[in-house]
Amino acid sequence: VVTVVTAFLWPLGYWLASRFHPVLFPLLSFNAMALTIVAARWIVELADAGSFVVAGYGWALLVAIGLTIGNTVLGAFYSVDDDAAYARFVIRPLRLRYAAAERQSEPGILFLEIDGLAEPVLRQALDAGYMPTLHRWLIAGSHTLRAWEPDLSSQTSASQAGILLGSNDGIPAFRWWDKQRGRLMVSSKMSTAEALEEALSTGNGLLARGGGSRFNVFSGDAADCVATFSRIGRAQGIGQFEYILYFTNPYTLFRTLSLFIADVVRERWQAHRQRALDVQPRIKRGLGYAFVRASTTALLQEAACFMLIADILRGVPSAYVTFFAYDEVAHHSGIDRADAFKVLKRLDRIIALLERVTEQAPRPYRIIVLSDHGQSMGATFRQRYGQTLAELVEQLLAGSLRVSSPEAQDEGLGQLNAGIAQAIHYDSRTARLATRALQGQMRDGELALGSRRRASESEQFEDVVVLASGNLGLISFTRLPERLSYEQLVDQFPNLLQGLINHPGIGFIVVRSDTEGGLVLGSRGIYYLDHDYAAGENPLAHYGRNAARHLMRNDGFHNAPDILVMSAYDPATGDVAAFEELVGCHGGLGGPQTQPFLLYPNDLPHDPTVPIVGAAALHAVLLGWVNYLQPRQELHEPSAA
Repeated sequence: VVTVVTAFLWPLGYWLASRFHPVLFPLLSFNAMALTIVAARWIVELADAGSFVVAGYGWALLVAIGLTIGNTVLGAFYSVDDDAAYARFVIRPLRLRYAAAERQSEPGILFLEIDGLAEPVLRQALDAGYMPTLHRWLIAGSHTLRAWEPDLSSQTSASQAGILLGSNDGIPAFRWWDKQRGRLMVSSKMSTAEALEEALSTGNGLLARGGGSRFNVFSGDAADCVATFSRIGRAQGIGQFEYILYFTNPYTLFRTLSLFIADVVRERWQAHRQRALDVQPRIKRGLGYAFVRASTTALLQEAACFMLIADILRGVPSAYVTFFAYDEVAHHSGIDRADAFKVLKRLDRIIALLERVTEQAPRPYRIIVLSDHGQSMGATFRQRYGQTLAELVEQLLAGSLRVSSPEAQDEGLGQLNAGIAQAIHYDSRTARLATRALQGQMRDGELALGSRRRASESEQFEDVVVLASGNLGLISFTRLPERLSYEQLVDQFPNLLQGLINHPGIGFIVVRSDTEGGLVLGSRGIYYLDHDYAAGENPLAHYGRNAARHLMRNDGFHNAPDILVMSAYDPATGDVAAFEELVGCHGGLGGPQTQPFLLYPNDLPHDPTVPIVGAAALHAVLLGWVNYLQPRQELHEPSAA
């Protein structure tokens, strides 16, 4: 009786919830089931089939909630890999919701970014059979796969600013000390992303033509943004309602819960296996990380898939989404190990699902898959030499100045904070309740789950701040308003520069001379950036043909560090020594971290022999494809107003 009645009432509840407020769905469902349980008592007695007692409506409601949760959890668990169940409970309701979407012949574009996946590593995964969908595209000849080269720093905020906005000027690393502002800038902080987008945006970004930004650092000038760092808390279009639908759909909610629990268990098992087999290099992976990992591999990835399906079925002109799961797992497990490749296998299934959904869309779609940077691997600087870069700097300064190295936030945790913050900002009532419940996790007015002693932008720091972005290190003297020159550094701290360049774990450092401009100092030679020649052995010989170009550009930023440090790099193995405790890293030069990929349909005009160097160059290619596919939607210069 309960099953039949609720089956008939479920469509009515979903219809009401979709038109008024998503919270109505669970409220109506639970109460309808509770009333049915109360009524079932009389039906059983009338049928003379025995008897049972319902002590009151409250107990009936509790039973209804328990039955719903139990049935849904079990159903979701057994149908996690059931495409038919997903089509019925997710795709079908969304298709009905957007059945009236205008049909048009002009193609839309889906930009699917796999964070941190290098082109050579992708080819390994393809050859090993982990990504059959992408492999099918390549074998059929419908798509082309090629590498491109990011700027320095090779990390998400710098790359996405260039890709989505067309410029990443003034982003020297994932974190940096800004002397003009007198504060620490952190790419994963929403206030930092907002300030950067305000400075870099022209209004004509990649998604300015009615596109949607999902789970990105920057908006690409999209008016419709979900879980985008630079736009949290602003009016963000229809996508924010779709995001809430994801959390109020019982199937997706408990499917995600099932995947989350499974990934926590999977991570603990995989960490144990690495220890048991003594896999090297490796890092410590605690229980807390297992929950962060599951957030990216289950919660964020499932939410992103749901959002894209909704976007496709309502016919958005373009959508750009970042999938963070591979990057998170590769950081801790290794870039080309089975742990990370299994994440790619699940992601390939999502891409296959999206491909099938496009067949039901009101417009044709082109799918472009890309990465923002790669990752390089190796034992960390601390593992190799028994001290961090900050401890080395402190040792070389011999106690003359105090050194601090604020803890970095896990990128996956930062994205989780953005995802939750998006839900919090859905409406004022939710914001008030969530802010009160999470007030112990707020920093500088932003959500900061997992924060312990992590520094905020407003905190005071010691005389010297040492920051790390993978194997890229930044040393800044916080009390001095101007960048220190090579001459000042040698005069004031005679042991510092020499001690750094002579250390076996450091490949080179970059400083600026009052007379010679940018200097790249290695243990056996100097490269003069402004004059384009080397004296002695060229410190950049093994770091790529465009290393000098990237360093010279970075050295010209107003917020360049006093000393830029790059770890040693072994070109034979591709190993680098990260200044963070991550087995897979990115942010600097050396190895596959500078070899992201671009996979695109062959009917889009482009010459694969022309190199793409820099995120702004990739932006020009992608924007050219938008113009080619959607010629009626022309760019306009932003007005003075």
